[in-house]
Formats: sequence, structure tokens, C-alpha cells
Amino acid sequence: MKATILHDEHGEIIAISKIGNLKEAGSKFLKASMVPGAGQRALEIELGGEEEKRTLRELHAKYRVDVATSKLIKKEL
Repeated sequence: MKATILHDEHGEIIAISKIGNLKEAGSKFLKASMVPGAGQRALEIELGGEEEKRTLRELHAKYRVDVATSKLIKKEL
């Protein structure tokens, strides 16, 4: 599953969404995306394994982005 993650310069996730087919979902829009604000970045990633099984809320709460590698990693507690 592909996802778009909006994060700040420290890797904290601000927003996360699944990438789907808008036409199949019945939308008249051709494309939808998140627009990063100042100090933010948008990242498209392929979720696999453990991350794919989690809800978007769990990913938002328990993961962050490693800004050096642009990969999703678990937060240290």
C-alpha cells in the first residue's frame, strides 16, 4: 500500500493518507494531494510488512520519518 506522509523538519508526522484510485472511488477529481507548508515536506512511500497492517492513526502516533533516509521508523519511547 502506498501512502503520502506530511512531516516537519524533525520527522514528526503531521498528516498521513493512503494513495488510492480516485476514479474507482467515484470521485470526479483526477488527483488529490497534500501541500506542505513552510518547514514541512511531503513523502510518498510504499508501506509493507508491519506498517501495512497498522491503521493510519497508529502510524501517526507510533512512527516518525527519518529525515536522513526518508523512511518511516518507530518512535523511541
